[in-house]
Order: sequence, then structure tokens, then C-alpha cells
Amino acid sequence: MNPCHVLVTRPDGQQQALVALLEQDGFRVSHQSALVIEPLPLSAQAQDCLAHLDRYHVVVLISRNAADIALSLLRPHWPDWPAGVHWLAVGEATAQALQAVGLTAERPGEGFNSEALLAMPLLQDLAGRRVLLLRGEGGREVLAPAIRARAEALDEIALYRRACNAHFAWPSMPVQTVMATSQQGWECIAAQVPRDCCVIAGSARIAALIAAEGYTVRAAASPHDEDMRAALHAWCAENR
Repeated sequence: MNPCHVLVTRPDGQQQALVALLEQDGFRVSHQSALVIEPLPLSAQAQDCLAHLDRYHVVVLISRNAADIALSLLRPHWPDWPAGVHWLAVGEATAQALQAVGLTAERPGEGFNSEALLAMPLLQDLAGRRVLLLRGEGGREVLAPAIRARAEALDEIALYRRACNAHFAWPSMPVQTVMATSQQGWECIAAQVPRDCCVIAGSARIAALIAAEGYTVRAAASPHDEDMRAALHAWCAENR
């Protein structure tokens, strides 16, 4: 077994595939969620948007959390999915959630962030068209203003909030690497991370923020499982 002990901090229910990959590679792996996902109540306006999904040209889902919650809310209104609606997912996990219920989803080939979504063909010619953006509360304000400038109308629904896991506690056994897939998740645990622990960050942007705090950090190409795994292997190869 690889002597490197890795702490995965994805939310509960989203860590299994990554943990399995790393254990398959021989790492010792622990998991504690840095964040908890809390669904938000919907306003009457938000419920109307979901009930009239067929008015939209594109539905954009900004995360796997948004996809899971949205699909559970949409099914009562749409036993058969409306024709003519295009589905745009931020990445592979989000697209897979849509495909599992029979929806064809487009996603960026790389990047997996707001800028990559904005470069997708579906979001280029939006004159006279409506777009629905399904997301979490807060986050970077990049996507919505850009779509609003292009489309006839943009409706946004915040489906969930991310909150720090109050029960997070740093493991008692030594940890050589910790995985931080989001800025908010990192901020929730940073005070507990020892300075001699390497952080595998989910993007170059997050890595720069962590490095500025004085930590050793390795940036993954994206927060997706395979990219986080590759970044971990690269760091291990450099530090044997």
C-alpha cells in the first residue's frame, strides 16, 4: 500500500467514486465532508419556472448538486421531458445525472467552469431566447450576467446552499495530502490543516488562493475525480 494518507473532503454521497479510485491505486484514504448541502425552499416564481420548463431554449446546471435537486423537483411536473429544451451541464458528473433520466446533456470538453460554459455553442446565439440557470446560492457571479446580456431573458433558481460541516475534525493519524475541490470547502477546513500537508486543489484559481496562505499546493486540471487523482499522482512522483 502507498504510505501516503489522503483526506478526501467532498460532500457526503459524492466521495465514493474518488475514494474507490484512490484505494485502487493503493493509497490510504479517509473521508470527511468539508461542506454540507442544504436544499432551499422555492419561491412561487421559482416553482412557476420549473412548471413551465418548455418556455426555455437552454437549461444550464452549474453542479451535480443542482442536477440532483432539480431532477427531483421537475419529475412531478414532467413525466415526459419537454421537447426542444437543450440541457447544458458544467461537467461529466452533472451530465451523467441528466443522462441517467433520459436527457441528452452537452458539457464543456475541458475547463468545467463558468468560462468554459460561456464558450459553449448553445450559449452563443441567444437572441430572442430564454435561459434557465439552476445553481447553488452564492458562488462566482460570472455566468448569469454574461448570459443575461446575450439572451432575451434569464431566470435563475438557487436550489441549495453550501455550509461548513460543523462536525469536521482533522484525523488523528498523519495526513500527507488533503483534497480541496472548492474554495468554500477549503475555507471551511483551512484552520485545521497542518502546514506540512500538501493540498490537491480543484483548479489553478483555488490553488493560487491556497498557495498565498503559505501551503504547499498542487493544482488539478479540474475538480473531477480523474483530474484530482492525476494531480495526486504527480505530486507523489515528485516527492518520493
